[in-house]
Amino acid sequence: MTDNRKIRWIFAIRACLWVIALASTIWWIYYSIKLHVDGIYDVHAYADALRPVLYTCLAISVISICISFALHALAKGMKGSVDK
Repeated sequence: MTDNRKIRWIFAIRACLWVIALASTIWWIYYSIKLHVDGIYDVHAYADALRPVLYTCLAISVISICISFALHALAKGMKGSVDK
């Protein structure tokens, strides 16, 4: 596989990772609104219900973005070797 093709695959993987991060963020926002629609207005009950979803989704987003940045650095290094 040529370096240009590898760079394209890395870009596709990075795009998927950003979509995963976006979907995870949208999910906890949706879940937060759903809790209010379900009638949970007590601050403590709301926090207890949202906390596991929020932490999981934030972890997924942060990990996805960190992997995407690592792949960007890898692709940038590969581009330098292709240009020479």
